[in-house]
Amino acid sequence: MGKIDYTTGIAILQFIVFPFILAASVFIWKRSGFRVGAKIWRYPFMLSLLRLAGSIATFIKVDHDSLNVEITIAVCELIGIAPLILTYVGILRQIDFQKRMPNRPVNLLAVIGLVALILAITGVVNADFTTSYTPGTLNKAAMGIFIGVFVVTMLLAAWLYSLTSYSMLRYQKMLFLAIALSMPFTAVRLAYSAISDYDTSNKDFKLGGNTTIYLCMSVLEEIVACFIVLGFGILAVLQPDFVKIDPHSMKNDKDQEDPEEGKPLSSENYNTAYHGANTAYNPAYDGAQQSAPYNPAYSPTYGNQNVGYYAPPHNA
Repeated sequence: MGKIDYTTGIAILQFIVFPFILAASVFIWKRSGFRVGAKIWRYPFMLSLLRLAGSIATFIKVDHDSLNVEITIAVCELIGIAPLILTYVGILRQIDFQKRMPNRPVNLLAVIGLVALILAITGVVNADFTTSYTPGTLNKAAMGIFIGVFVVTMLLAAWLYSLTSYSMLRYQKMLFLAIALSMPFTAVRLAYSAISDYDTSNKDFKLGGNTTIYLCMSVLEEIVACFIVLGFGILAVLQPDFVKIDPHSMKNDKDQEDPEEGKPLSSENYNTAYHGANTAYNPAYDGAQQSAPYNPAYSPTYGNQNVGYYAPPHNA
């Protein structure tokens, strides 16, 4: 039997922790709706699978080291930053049930992140592992894209917060807290990967380099970020006002405008844009309620007892 070293101990830690992260992501995914959740909560699920696969490969390496095992470990380790960053894009989709952000730019951001993921996988698979792994052009390009996606996502989160802060639902607060509190840990995790890719002369940050730095700047930061995101994610989906996003509202924003801006939604798509918050289209208030701000506690019939209506303006 081979020797169990520091790196194997880290793999054991990940093998213990990530099943809980996997289970939490499945729980939130189910509560969000599997179809919509696939675009929102699949990323922590993917990250958990990568970390578990990497841990198993590390265990195999103890007794049966080979080039294929080394490549598997490298792939699972180096591409994990992608689903972690894309998780934030998904959270913004979950927050923005009022469709303040156009779908196309958000979808494009996710696609760009997936393209970077493909570049990273290709770069790792085609790398030379005969001596030691050295990031190539594809990996450096992928890392640049990941950094750009992360920065843009954080800017979008700040912008969306500024738009919703005056009328925020409780579940939205939970998800904004998830972003705000986990972001510093994800930033450190991203910085570790960036140094590893761009400063190839620094042996401490290379794959298989200083294990303590790897543990503190990569593994623990990632675990803490995941626990924060999924912890607040669970709290969010358990809130009474949690909104299940309709899958059709994530595809086309052609005729779904923001009622906060005074632009009407068609009666056909009124329920689609606000599905899940107990919303209902009320033809008696057509025109008046479509341009009014959302008031989850107001009902023209039952006052505060029936949630989900738009409050008609006082001058309607």
